[in-house]
Amino acid sequence: MLMSKLNVSCLTGRPTPEMKVRLAAFREERWIGYDSAVRIREQIESLLDHPKTHRMPNLVLLGESNSGKSMILNSVRDRANPPYDLNAHKIELPVIMVQAPPSPDEGRMYTRIMESLGMHVASREPEDSKLRRIKVMCQHLNVQMLILDDFFNIAAGSIARRRKFLNALRNLSMELSIPIVLSGVPESQNILTADSSIANRFKPIFVRRWTEERIEEYATFVVSIRPRLELEKGMDILQRATLTRLLQFSEGLLGETVEILRLFASWAVRSGTEHVTGDMVTWENLHALGYVLPSDRTRYLER
Repeated sequence: MLMSKLNVSCLTGRPTPEMKVRLAAFREERWIGYDSAVRIREQIESLLDHPKTHRMPNLVLLGESNSGKSMILNSVRDRANPPYDLNAHKIELPVIMVQAPPSPDEGRMYTRIMESLGMHVASREPEDSKLRRIKVMCQHLNVQMLILDDFFNIAAGSIARRRKFLNALRNLSMELSIPIVLSGVPESQNILTADSSIANRFKPIFVRRWTEERIEEYATFVVSIRPRLELEKGMDILQRATLTRLLQFSEGLLGETVEILRLFASWAVRSGTEHVTGDMVTWENLHALGYVLPSDRTRYLER
């Protein structure tokens, strides 16, 4: 196949107001319902219907950065939580989602949970007091699940502090009688397995990179992206050779695939071609559009 070289000079000018609207739409976060993501979401959502017990089931969602973990968790939260209505007779918040503190600090974790619940946090409030108030508010709002994202943050602390933080998580699940879903990079599992009593409580689910062995599912995923990158003449990129190159450039990561296709779609809008074809998907063109391979980014930082 003869590859096409993009003329990227169009990217130096200012986009028109209409272009700006379209380019902004390309950046909007949306649910991408490929098969694996749907199955994982269903598995997490099944915990919402679990009867309350002293030992609730918990999950840990593991995947590389930019693999689509947050998209799945955001979808779980958004589907479970009703629209905010000041006039509602009773406000409910079935799923709360917070980011793990930057270090294994029990008090800071409680503070983040309280803030997500709209609670006032007093300075120097004891941890026991925070936990009691969280329990009351969770019962009032009918909280059924806690999601803790970026769990690997707690690796920044000592082994003793990590163990204390994990015990606090276990205690939180028992006190609230709700499942907890952790999310982090694969190395997060090492933190959990350091304590068998904790590891047994968190079943791992993996968001895996795509490989050539899963090229058919990858093609389905790419098809699901195209409507959010609407072009007048569309994207003709489903040839196996094109998908293989796209898989290679993205290193099998969901977020990287979306970003690559967004770059090509943005170029198609600004150049006026309104079309992306398989012969355009080359490393030379992608480099000209400013893309850097995920594995190369740390190398640039180290220079």
